[in-house]
Amino acid sequence: MSGIERTGSVDGIPEPPGPFNWTVGWNGLVFVSGVRGIDPDTGQPAVGDERRLELIFQHLEKILDDAGSSLQSVLVSTVYVTDMVGLRPLVNDAYVAAFGDNLPTRTIVEVTGLNQGDSIEIEIIAAQTEPQ
Repeated sequence: MSGIERTGSVDGIPEPPGPFNWTVGWNGLVFVSGVRGIDPDTGQPAVGDERRLELIFQHLEKILDDAGSSLQSVLVSTVYVTDMVGLRPLVNDAYVAAFGDNLPTRTIVEVTGLNQGDSIEIEIIAAQTEPQ
C-alpha cells in the first residue's frame, strides 16, 4: 500500500523481540509498537521500575526522532503494567517529566504478564512533524 512507511530498526534501540516493526507511518501519523525498558547492553529489562521508565522514554524519543516526530507530538498512549497500585504513581511522574504540558491521552491497563517478565510497556500514536 502506497504511503505506508515501516521501520524495524532504529539506531541505539534494541531490535524488536519479535516479528514486528517499531513504527508504521501513514498519513502524517506514526504508530509505535509497545516499548519496554530494555537495557541495550544486555537485551534484558533494566533493573528497577524507575530505570525501566527512564529507558522507555529514551527509546521513545529515539524512535520518534527517527520517524520525524517527537514526544511533544504524541497524541495517544496506552500503558500496560503488571501492578497498577505500585506502578501507576511512577508512570504518572514519568509522564509529567516526559510530556510536561503536552500530555497525550492515556489508557493504563493492568496485565498479568509482559514479555521477559517485564513490568511496564508503553505504545503510542504521534503526529509526524517532519516529512520522511
